[in-house]
Amino acid sequence: MVFRLELQPAPPLHLTPNCVVHTGTVRLFVTGTLIHSSGAPAEPFGFFLPNTRPLPEDAPEPHLWAEMHLMTATAASGNFPFGITHTQAAYVPDPRAGLHRWLHLTAAAHPARELRLGYRVTVQTP
Repeated sequence: MVFRLELQPAPPLHLTPNCVVHTGTVRLFVTGTLIHSSGAPAEPFGFFLPNTRPLPEDAPEPHLWAEMHLMTATAASGNFPFGITHTQAAYVPDPRAGLHRWLHLTAAAHPARELRLGYRVTVQTP
């Protein structure tokens, strides 16, 4: 199964010089045929947050708080779970082989035809 993502980030909210909150919505939808099976594990997904600054490789690790909530779901018929779980954020190495790390949000979703999710990641630097 393949998930597709559409992101709609909000402008970052700077609470203090050392604390910024990134929010937005994600449309997560399935392309192709959706086959449900009872008891199937949640499918992992992730994305780099837009409108974030890179973290230099020698910078101290900031404190991160990640949240994601279900806004709407379009589910196939049947009695199958849908939703999200295991949300976490981390600065990960640049996939383009750069020297900086970038803010990445991951979670796992029980597939529905479409999920619309809200996210919030708070970054507090030392």
